[in-house]
Amino acid sequence: MRFIKSGVLMLSLLVAGTAAAAEVKVEYKDYKKFTDMKPANEARGGFEKRTMASFDKIFADLAKDLPEGYSWNVVVTDIDLAGDVNHMYTQSGDRIRVIKDIFIPRINFSYTLLDKNKAVVAEEKELKLKDMGFMTRLNVSRADRPLEHERAMLQRWYKDTIQPAVASHQQNIAKAG
Repeated sequence: MRFIKSGVLMLSLLVAGTAAAAEVKVEYKDYKKFTDMKPANEARGGFEKRTMASFDKIFADLAKDLPEGYSWNVVVTDIDLAGDVNHMYTQSGDRIRVIKDIFIPRINFSYTLLDKNKAVVAEEKELKLKDMGFMTRLNVSRADRPLEHERAMLQRWYKDTIQPAVASHQQNIAKAG
């Protein structure tokens, strides 16, 4: 069964002192088949909803600096969260997610970033993002936040990929105009 969960978020941000807005749409394709979206000690349905909402927020936070009128469509096809749900139990009898460097975070997705004229700024199909060194970049002050490893991985990718694409696109428009 194909189930798509779609979250559409409107963002407000400031660019050069004026209000701007970018639209972000995140879809989760066949999320029941994702590699690892397993809860440690809660109901699976609630965990899946909370996890997808957290990813929606991560993508929305990343897009805060997009220029006015841009739209970013993301289709997530697989998630493998950092760590692994360990079937050993704690003293209280709870299952826990064990974070070790062998259980790296991964996310597979496609995206299209469009400018206000619906011209493609950046696009990729079947991107397979992973962070094999996620434990070496651990920020201790943020390590206890949910999905912090996934957030950091996506932030680095966004900074290295999307921000330069937007800057290049805007330069090309300025040269043409």
